[in-house]
Amino acid sequence: MKNFIFYLVILLVGFCTISCKKNRIDGDWDDNIKLSQKIVNFDSEASSIIITTKSTNWWLNDISINGKSMDITNIEVGAKNFVVNNLDFQIERKEGNKITISLTRNNSNSERILQIGLQNGNYFDGIKIVQSK
Repeated sequence: MKNFIFYLVILLVGFCTISCKKNRIDGDWDDNIKLSQKIVNFDSEASSIIITTKSTNWWLNDISINGKSMDITNIEVGAKNFVVNNLDFQIERKEGNKITISLTRNNSNSERILQIGLQNGNYFDGIKIVQSK
């Protein structure tokens, strides 16, 4: 009888292990944006960079500067071409897969951190620009 219960338990554990499949959860998608660069470091001078993506289906999810979110409700975030202007930076999307990011000179006594959130389906990615003081 002990052997029967032992084999029954082994069979149930094996069945549960085989029958359970992993479901994808939100944000657990493969990289479908494919940024050419995710982290950029600038000195304190005015600087710019062009970052490319393999996909053109992504949209702008959020922008924050020094931890403060920017209102992007007036921006057509999924357009293949758009410009976001701010006193400290400019973000321009061209042809759906080129992002030009420009920062003005950092005259403050602390570093400046610009974060740009991108989304494609349930995949979330982003660019972080750190500018020295």
